Amino acid sequence: MEQRTFHTWMRNALLWAALALILGIAAAWPLTGFTQCVTALAHSLFFFLSLFIFFVVLPRYCTLPIQIFIAMLTGALLGWLYTAFGYAPVITDYLGIFGKLFILLLKVVILPLIFVSVLCGVAGIGDVRKLGGLGAKTLCYYFVTTAIAVLIGLSVVNLLHPGVGRETLKEDVQEQNVSLQDTGVPSESLGTKIQKHVLPAIIRNPIMAGQSPVVVIFFALLLGAALATLGKEGETALHFFQALDKAFITIIMWVMKMAPIGVFALMARVLSELGPAYIITLAKYCFTVLLGLGLHFFVLTFVICPLLARISPWRFLRGMAPAFQVSFSTSSSSATLPVTIRCVSKRIGADESICRFVLPVGATINMDGTALYLTVASIFIAQVYGIPLSLQAQLMIFLTAVLASVGTAGIPGASIGLMSIILASAQIPVEGIGIVVGVDRILDMSRTLINVTGDSVGAVIVSRSEAGEAHNTHAT
Repeated sequence: MEQRTFHTWMRNALLWAALALILGIAAAWPLTGFTQCVTALAHSLFFFLSLFIFFVVLPRYCTLPIQIFIAMLTGALLGWLYTAFGYAPVITDYLGIFGKLFILLLKVVILPLIFVSVLCGVAGIGDVRKLGGLGAKTLCYYFVTTAIAVLIGLSVVNLLHPGVGRETLKEDVQEQNVSLQDTGVPSESLGTKIQKHVLPAIIRNPIMAGQSPVVVIFFALLLGAALATLGKEGETALHFFQALDKAFITIIMWVMKMAPIGVFALMARVLSELGPAYIITLAKYCFTVLLGLGLHFFVLTFVICPLLARISPWRFLRGMAPAFQVSFSTSSSSATLPVTIRCVSKRIGADESICRFVLPVGATINMDGTALYLTVASIFIAQVYGIPLSLQAQLMIFLTAVLASVGTAGIPGASIGLMSIILASAQIPVEGIGIVVGVDRILDMSRTLINVTGDSVGAVIVSRSEAGEAHNTHAT
């Protein structure tokens, strides 16, 4: 057994060494002299050590959350060091491949996972007539909590004014745009081509690519309801989808083994592209977002949960700890979905069939943290640009943020694409996205945790409500 393990380790080490050598040579190409050859070997050693540490050393001695934390710190430090010594392209073009690969692998199974989870949840409920009341309760809760999140975001950003007096950020973005126009777009390196063209062409879902999550949920609702009405005739198909659900969960768990090196690469890229001074400048903005998210987390767990779900906040926090860890590390509420369902149903005690309906829907349309973040980011950009926002303009931001969050995919960085909609609704320059995109990854992890918390509290509340109604009907 030990000999087999040693051979497996040696085979993996040779593969890592070959991959590291290829990346190292590509990063130092062309090899026109002795200095470039030494540089290529140094880069190769760096890539090999990174693979060895994140796939062998850390998994053996650390839990996944600790691995992610170490990856964040070392990634930030490495990005700063490589930029200081003039090797930023090594981080952005070649180490960035691992970050891109991690995100693409998460995205590839998200829509199928949502489809089979909703379908199994609806079919598991049994009586199709329950879906009307169950769906109404779910949507009502999600809309109310999202509105509360946006109001909290509006309050903290108007109270702290993080963008006032920070016009230099606007100037930096404008200078960068002018520089690109003057010098033209440089030729893409091999690593950039792999990230932009090769990986997205290979790693994508061949069935549901480009489909809206709302469309997928609607079809899953119909098919699940139809299977529920068939009774025994639909059991074979239902067993197939249940097995498929477990298969997708297994894929997610495989992908999670890449989470540490993926986060390491993403953090290093942020620092190498923008520098530490940029993040320090945005510290007040980050604090504002995190304060708003913290307040909403308090409302969800210490106010709504005990009042409506009748569950102690401490019991809820203990039960949801694994889901919080995964959501924070992956920045994806959809990727966290299997763990969330397990925590809410097994550790907290909510009805599993209701969880399989409420939680996948919530992972798609209930984005409390995202809505709050979009609100704060939009008003922060307006403050940087010196644009005063009237009450009417902020009301428009409120409505747009609530509606836009419904269409946000539960994947890392998805909210950046929707920010332009909110900025346009309030007549704020869309170019301002470049001001906040640098620290989006840091905030993405925090707002994903809030999204998962909102979904989970909703599932517990709806489950308790349905159980209460069933008890009253039985008593009658």
